[in-house]
Amino acid sequence: MVPRKMQSRAIRHIFSASDDTVMTKQIRATHAPIEEHVDVRPLLNVVQDIFRQGASVIPDIVQGKQVQMGAMKDNANESELFDMLEISYHTINKISCEISCKCLMGGGDAHATTIGILGMLSSYSWDAKAVIALAAFAANLGEFWLVAQLHATNRLAKSVALLKHIHETLNQVDDLGPKFEAVNNLLRAMLDVTNCIVEFHELPDQYIDHEAPETQTASSLIPSAVYWTIRSIVACASHILGIIGLGQGYMTSTIETWELSSLTHKLDNMNGHLQKQLSICRQHLDDNKQREAFQTLRHLFETSHQDNIQVLKALIRCKDDPLPLFNGSTKQR
Repeated sequence: MVPRKMQSRAIRHIFSASDDTVMTKQIRATHAPIEEHVDVRPLLNVVQDIFRQGASVIPDIVQGKQVQMGAMKDNANESELFDMLEISYHTINKISCEISCKCLMGGGDAHATTIGILGMLSSYSWDAKAVIALAAFAANLGEFWLVAQLHATNRLAKSVALLKHIHETLNQVDDLGPKFEAVNNLLRAMLDVTNCIVEFHELPDQYIDHEAPETQTASSLIPSAVYWTIRSIVACASHILGIIGLGQGYMTSTIETWELSSLTHKLDNMNGHLQKQLSICRQHLDDNKQREAFQTLRHLFETSHQDNIQVLKALIRCKDDPLPLFNGSTKQR
């Protein structure tokens, strides 16, 4: 158990800055978007696949089972993914190196590291910042999981494991489960928050009132959510580097594991608030769509037409399906 005083100090260390006006100004000061907004969903799908596949590797290793190679699921449009990588490839690699270097040097000031990463992402939208930072982390973490998955059966993977001291960790499988449980929980929380942020940016502008209270509330929460997502990435990376042996005899402490749990709790709370605002925005979006559809129908009924095709199209068309009717005799739409 962690001493109560130590827990109290850790709580203040992790949470006190969240309401700090100075920190909020620092976060917003890094935001200077100049890039055209791009669809980050394909890249996020790849990141989620890496985390999901990786999370399934550790239990098998811990239980001494042969790791099963899952079938590759194509859940991203490749052309859209390549477009996103064309824009962000160098940034992803730069952040990946930054995270590794900072953690190798002992982590340092997590807040300063996070602000530095936000500075590298200054030209991107808030959703892109979170996704690109996660992609940079996934590139490093995916390498570890890939070696862990293959080291027992692949000579190249075994040699890489030796060079990176990963073999020392994999030889102590009994200790891996509890250590990675906190990591996997935090990864899940980071993905939940990031997905919610991306969903906000995917809402169609024409149906969203940017002056509405729920929209402004979400807009005020998102920068902080992105900050704490990246802050969690830094903490996760430091924790994992400790696990895999940058130090023979180095053991992750209880307080470090507890810090990951605290960050998970914080992100879960943020996600709850964001989901609430997202639900309200979606309801208003649906209301606006229905209002627009009603006005369109009203206009069509009040306008003279040579035939009733336009009216029928407006009445019958369902969710933009151009062929909603089915001919029972010909079995064709």
